[in-house]
Amino acid sequence: MDKTLLLFLFGLLLFASPLVAWWASPGSHWLLPYGLWALLIGLIALVTHRHER
Repeated sequence: MDKTLLLFLFGLLLFASPLVAWWASPGSHWLLPYGLWALLIGLIALVTHRHER
């Protein structure tokens, strides 16, 4: 399976699934959504950097 498709599905899992209720709950740390976005962006950068070589 293509790595970009896997990353898309991972992003979909994080931001368009019942997991949103976990990281968007009032009791969670305010930095958690930004950390999840940073994780996804970092993974995309890693995959595209390795693909260019």
